[in-house]
Amino acid sequence: MYKSLLAAFAAIVTGLTAQAQFFTSLRGSPYGGITNVDYNPAIAGSNIIADVNLIGVAANVNNNYVGIDKRALLHPSYFNDPNFQANYMHERVNGKDKRAYAGAQIQGLLSFMFSFGPKKNRFLNAIGFSYHSNFIANADNVTEIFARTAYYGLGYNANNITGYLGKNLYNANLSLKTAAWNDFGITYSRVVYNKGENIIKAGGTIKLLQPIAGAVGYVKDFSYQWTEYDKLNIYNTQASYAYSDGFATSNNSPQTVADYARSTTNFKNGIPTVGADIGVIYEWWPDKSKQYDQMDCHCQPVSDKKHYKIAAGFSIIDIGALRFKRGDSQNFYADIRDWDVSNAQFPDGVQSLTDTIQSRFVVTEGSKYFTVWLPTRFNLFVDYNIRNDFSITLRADVSEGLSPKRNMVHHVTTFTAVPKYENKWFGVYVPLSVDVFGNFSLGTTLRIGPLIIGTEDLLGLFAKKFVYNADIHAALKITIPEHKICRKGDMRFNHQL
Repeated sequence: MYKSLLAAFAAIVTGLTAQAQFFTSLRGSPYGGITNVDYNPAIAGSNIIADVNLIGVAANVNNNYVGIDKRALLHPSYFNDPNFQANYMHERVNGKDKRAYAGAQIQGLLSFMFSFGPKKNRFLNAIGFSYHSNFIANADNVTEIFARTAYYGLGYNANNITGYLGKNLYNANLSLKTAAWNDFGITYSRVVYNKGENIIKAGGTIKLLQPIAGAVGYVKDFSYQWTEYDKLNIYNTQASYAYSDGFATSNNSPQTVADYARSTTNFKNGIPTVGADIGVIYEWWPDKSKQYDQMDCHCQPVSDKKHYKIAAGFSIIDIGALRFKRGDSQNFYADIRDWDVSNAQFPDGVQSLTDTIQSRFVVTEGSKYFTVWLPTRFNLFVDYNIRNDFSITLRADVSEGLSPKRNMVHHVTTFTAVPKYENKWFGVYVPLSVDVFGNFSLGTTLRIGPLIIGTEDLLGLFAKKFVYNADIHAALKITIPEHKICRKGDMRFNHQL
């Protein structure tokens, strides 16, 4: 059994190869529109009259243990090499616990936002509706010797490298968790303060959460020893796991795209819950009155480069939890000696693991439902306008597993600087980021009219020898930006609340 468990960990740790957010280049930008509503819902008072999403997709993966040679990414045929692990993979050995992350998000068709208000301040309010399909998987707190044993497999060769045989080994707070869910959100935002040079905007989103699939596994104090290559002792270890009804079982899994689509439009695997996002943004406009009082003969401000000097925002995103119907769940106590795992087989996947646990360990049944907490994150940004359309955004996106039961999925805490050139029809973004996994990334995103496309790490293709993280994102939207204002009194920032 242990070989198969190690193989599962190896698949997670080595297969997930970056950032804590999706569309990270646009975060903190005044031109993000509905794409930014799940980063900071304070979307009022923007440059946008209306913004309608046609499609938005993003995926990123990250780990701090195994990198893949960039040659393999450029030549996929290399993955067929029977010695691929030896020739094209590289371990990061530094004594630290290993972690892995994978995430994906699709923003639904016709998610939208629009601004409204009285004639002299038509950007006073904003309303949005958005829906997303989300997926996150995490492996956390895997000790280096556990990960390396999984990587090399049990036996003589692995022992020569890791020296695991005969050692008293310990792994605290080891956890695996994954969740897939849909959210449907209604956002309201308002400019709550607008006097002199200062503007404050606030917003919130209420979301209906639809659980699709989930699983959690947690071992608080895993004490074990390999007495022989295939014989295992486990000492006084408490563990628990749960997975949603139909999760990873061949008889119940969707067999076609249509079956999967139908499975995402019902609540058979869980019960609906409610989540929330909140955010606030402050803007400083030191030249506001000077800039907006100058008008040309066509009733257009002399400069189309209207921009605050500094903006700063804070938000808390994904407050809430998913409630899944249990396909199975076990809380068990393990205290076993000389367990021969040489012939362990798992023909039915997770169900076979459940059968083995029930036959070997002291088991306590769980309740009918189990909880997976949403990836609550704290976002802070400062956007500084250097000159005209050139600016730089500094961001901290903090997302860690806060639940003491280790049943919270999460993104990767990341710190980012984004030099950029942007206006209402065009943008070039160059994000530089470092995350808590120790990965440095340099990417680029282009926003050309309705199209957004980019990646957060070009270094993986050009500069890095081994790639530990990867990202891609794209969106197609219909955006109506701010247009001509005919009377000086109609200008949106002259109205005093």
